[in-house]
Amino acid sequence: MSFQTPPTLEELGRQALLRNEALAISALEKLPWTLFPALFKDAFNGRHTRIVRAMVEAWPFPCLPVGTLMKTPNLEIFQAVLDGVDSHLKREFHPGCLRNPLATLSITRRHLSQSDLNYFPLSHNLRQLKHLVLRGILLFASCLKPLGVLLEHVAESLQSLDLQGCRIKDSQLTDLIPALSKCSKLTEFNLLDNDFSMPTLKDLLGHTANLTKMNVEQYPAPIQSYDDYGYILVERFAQHCLELMDTLRALRQPKRILFSTDPCHECGERCVYDLGPRLCPCQR
Repeated sequence: MSFQTPPTLEELGRQALLRNEALAISALEKLPWTLFPALFKDAFNGRHTRIVRAMVEAWPFPCLPVGTLMKTPNLEIFQAVLDGVDSHLKREFHPGCLRNPLATLSITRRHLSQSDLNYFPLSHNLRQLKHLVLRGILLFASCLKPLGVLLEHVAESLQSLDLQGCRIKDSQLTDLIPALSKCSKLTEFNLLDNDFSMPTLKDLLGHTANLTKMNVEQYPAPIQSYDDYGYILVERFAQHCLELMDTLRALRQPKRILFSTDPCHECGERCVYDLGPRLCPCQR
């Protein structure tokens, strides 16, 4: 025989709230902040859009990490989150200041369609972001211009941008370059594990003259550094990275900059170029 562990009183309470939408929404003002994450997860997974929106409006934390909950794309629940963010910021607005704007938006290892991306700039009060993480996102979008519009909105506040592992292509990065060049407060920038050619990377770096506050920046090795089977061509890798470094140093003096390959097919480690090439064990 198998026995199921009975639900805890807290779990029963969350289930009761989700069954009574009006009660759940009215109870948020008195709900202990420690209960918010679990209830939000249940409401999100159960696609209780009105409760999700109300919880985002009342969210007591500076970070709202929704990416780990998005196992399958759902435009309706995603829109509920963005609507809640808008209402949250409007509620906190006073003449000249936002008292408690959302500081971090993090979505990781999920799918984003073109429709999803189109909602980013529509959240017109989402303009106080300091940290934007879209890591490991499968971007089923041919055009990243909506993301570029969002970057323009947050250009005066954004301090870190992480787009690692999105497999962004040349044409998509081109949509972002004008906005990226305006993000003068950036201190950390991560573009690893994307697919850019040498000319596109040179174009990107050529537009970073204003990013003088950068402390750490990470770029992928250009696709010309690999052979037809995806193996690194060491001499070409070193040559291209040196050329890219010279392009950047002609504009500003970077503090810490890394060019990295994808993980090696054999050992799983990367070749990295900073002050010079550091090769994976297979290439030493």
